[in-house]
Amino acid sequence: MQRWISIGVVLVLIVLVIGLLLPAVHQTREAARKSVSKNNLKQIGLAVLNYEDAHRCLPSGGVIREDGTAMQGWLTMYLPYMDASPDYNRINMRTAWDSPANLDVTETVRPAYLNPDANSNYTNTGFGLTHYLGNPHLFYRNSSVTFDQMEKGTAHTWVAGEVAGNYQPWAYPFNWRSLGKQLCTGPGSFGFPKWKGGHLLFADGSVSFFSDQTAPEILNQFASAPPVPTLEQMAVPGKQFETGIFHWKHMPLQTDQHSDRSYFVKLLEISDQQPILIQLLRSNHRELTEEEEQLMDMDEIRTFSVPRLLLRIDKTTDISQALKTSSLSEDASPAQKTVILNRLESLQKQLP
Repeated sequence: MQRWISIGVVLVLIVLVIGLLLPAVHQTREAARKSVSKNNLKQIGLAVLNYEDAHRCLPSGGVIREDGTAMQGWLTMYLPYMDASPDYNRINMRTAWDSPANLDVTETVRPAYLNPDANSNYTNTGFGLTHYLGNPHLFYRNSSVTFDQMEKGTAHTWVAGEVAGNYQPWAYPFNWRSLGKQLCTGPGSFGFPKWKGGHLLFADGSVSFFSDQTAPEILNQFASAPPVPTLEQMAVPGKQFETGIFHWKHMPLQTDQHSDRSYFVKLLEISDQQPILIQLLRSNHRELTEEEEQLMDMDEIRTFSVPRLLLRIDKTTDISQALKTSSLSEDASPAQKTVILNRLESLQKQLP
């Protein structure tokens, strides 16, 4: 009997120790994720300083053509300054941010643009997200703000910060939002509710944490700091993206091994391996000839080897007909085309 009592006491003590340690472990992990997010903003801050040193201004918040076509956003322009020059060089600057030519880059997540504590990484259309948005007084339509225009100085002019929700693709050319007078008031605000506050990056590269109890007067001073663009310049489309935890899966397709082109399927899946998006892509594996290069502009030459979207498949897509009009019909044997068609139609049936 005495033995069982001793064992019971030991078990109780173990449970108590675990109960005491779990909150500490949780707090340590949360502090680590909070620190990572702060460091991400510092990386962006370093990119801000290096870009300004090279160009004597900040990048445009979003390059918007006269016809309204949205081209590239400010986070895209910072890629070369965040150890992502190869990806930057694969972007076709002559086409829209979400054009098929740019999907191979925009459909990726960039850890430096993600708050590790936020529960989302992609839109349901496959674009990688950012959990940080910019100051609409610095980043707006076709802007080119200089440090000299920051009348309160770089140390008192905020650049970007964590947002509470309504996340957007990092390549979206409208990644700015008004700071408001209070943090953590809803998905359209700045701050991270779990932390009861959020970090703000300033133009001198510093990052500071502000609680959700920060006086509105303080935030208003930051929000109203010059330069002040027009409402038209700061206007953003009334678009909200559906976001969540998704991942891309690549499936190679068997075609003519002697062809200089290869094909693969990209599946955007949710956690239970349910596909919600299907894409068919082609890659080129040959070098351009001199004659071909003379007929192409620099963007086309740089992005020649980037995978090209051939087909987006939804529940209504006639896959058989679509394949007949694609280059895959030239690079696959009849037997291979049958296998590919059956595989794609099987995946199509799994779409929600």
